[in-house]
Amino acid sequence: MKKVIFTILSLFILSCSSDDNNDNNSGPSINSDLVGTWVGATTSDDNLTEVGVQTIIFNADGTGSLSEEFILSDESFTAELTWYSDATTIYGTLEGQLDQIGYVLSEGNNVLTLTFPEGDEGVYGRLE
Repeated sequence: MKKVIFTILSLFILSCSSDDNNDNNSGPSINSDLVGTWVGATTSDDNLTEVGVQTIIFNADGTGSLSEEFILSDESFTAELTWYSDATTIYGTLEGQLDQIGYVLSEGNNVLTLTFPEGDEGVYGRLE
């Protein structure tokens, strides 16, 4: 189960960087369609019968959180994140680790499909 958490963390870790250029860009962009709370299912690599709920929150100010709660055990996890995005990729930091994840919004921006670096996909629904 911890392997799942660390795998998800290492895959969902997002990269923030700064650029010292002289254009009028005030900083990294944020796709406002990503802002909100997203929920998906997760399973443990160690025990496929152990399923849980993963919640990702993207705030408009580039902050957020990732949490997991497994149904059959009392195990849970929450971490703060920072993020920004372009049209196809989410970048940022989760627990000090940096990465990037591809994304596609569908169904009127209510379904978020994340494509992790090793090719795994996660599907999340928007909570309103």
